[in-house]
Amino acid sequence: MNWLKNAVLKVLKWLEGHTKTDMTYLAKGGFWLLLGQFVATGSAFLASVAFANLLAPEIFGVYKFILSINSLVLISTLSGMDSAITQSVARGFDGTLNVGVRTKIKWGALGTLTSFGIALYYFMQGNMLLAISFSVAAVFVPFTESFDMYDSFLAGKQLFGVQTRYNIIKKCIALVSIIAVIYLTKNLYLIILTYFVSITLPNIFFLHRTKKVYVDNDNVDPEAIKYGKNLSGIYIMTLIMGELDKILVFHYVGAADLAIYALATAPTDQIKGLMKNINSLAFPKFANKTGEEIKKTIWAKVKILGLVTGVIVFIYILLAPLFFNMFFPKYLASIRYSQVLALSLIPVIIAGFIATILESQKDRVGVYKYNLYGNVIGIIILLPFIYIWGLWGAVIARLINRLVFLSVGAKIISRKN
Repeated sequence: MNWLKNAVLKVLKWLEGHTKTDMTYLAKGGFWLLLGQFVATGSAFLASVAFANLLAPEIFGVYKFILSINSLVLISTLSGMDSAITQSVARGFDGTLNVGVRTKIKWGALGTLTSFGIALYYFMQGNMLLAISFSVAAVFVPFTESFDMYDSFLAGKQLFGVQTRYNIIKKCIALVSIIAVIYLTKNLYLIILTYFVSITLPNIFFLHRTKKVYVDNDNVDPEAIKYGKNLSGIYIMTLIMGELDKILVFHYVGAADLAIYALATAPTDQIKGLMKNINSLAFPKFANKTGEEIKKTIWAKVKILGLVTGVIVFIYILLAPLFFNMFFPKYLASIRYSQVLALSLIPVIIAGFIATILESQKDRVGVYKYNLYGNVIGIIILLPFIYIWGLWGAVIARLINRLVFLSVGAKIISRKN
């Protein structure tokens, strides 16, 4: 087998000369991340099949609404801390992990209060379904993403194999648990509780194991927490924008239509997740390079990334009708929305790659402008678009928003270079 290994290495070295990219590193790390994302995508797909075929659209829509609101509540857990930890660990500050986890839990307590407040609101409105669901979610707010920081730590260490194995186990536990509860009970309360428990318990175990086995020193990056808080502040509008469309669809169009919209966005979101592995691989590499080194190859990489994404989009648009007819026969109305949404993959994936560069270089001003301009425009157009045109308004608003992000990101990088 040595001849095959040598042949592959030669091909990778040849590609390095044309792509200006460390293809050997990309192949090794990319294999593990691709495997992990493949399992994550498969898990999400099987869960979607269970939700779509075993639950009424109205219940599925309410479930998606609850998770969307919970995602906004999780803003309190400082989402930007994850990138800060990856950046610090990549430079040898392993001890920053403990500080980051404690900080996220402390701030997450605000999210618990917010979630209980939302539960109280719905209780006073006489909606016990949402009141109880948000009360359950409130208990887990400080912990679900805080204990998940082992993932950012392992990414900074470039331990992609370990990271993937942990995440595969976690995804499988969550998948089996959720499908079992849906099949046996169809009880929304139990589904919500199972969702949070099946995420939190594995995260506790893997965080403990990561600290025990892979933390090599107690060095703490003195700038990491401040940088993580700055990023979190910058990301607030991004997180709001990521869930606002679903919340508005729920309120202005209805729970059943939210289920249609959720399934329309799911395939393209999973493809986006697969391509995001490139950013995970690139981040620790960029973190150890200067801006001058990065700018020499950035646009060549962007062109290749755009071409690959374009091919994937074309294939998906062709296969979408077959895909929905086979697995989501109740939701054929989602097909046309999903095909249009697929076009937004090209700008959003390239824009995400540019944002990774800005974050890895701790370019606070660039990251701030990127998120501010893109999200302000997105939020401004989203409400009137959905109010006037319903689901089509949500689809077109998302497409426009992603084109804006690409335009803003390209301008920032061009001016820096």
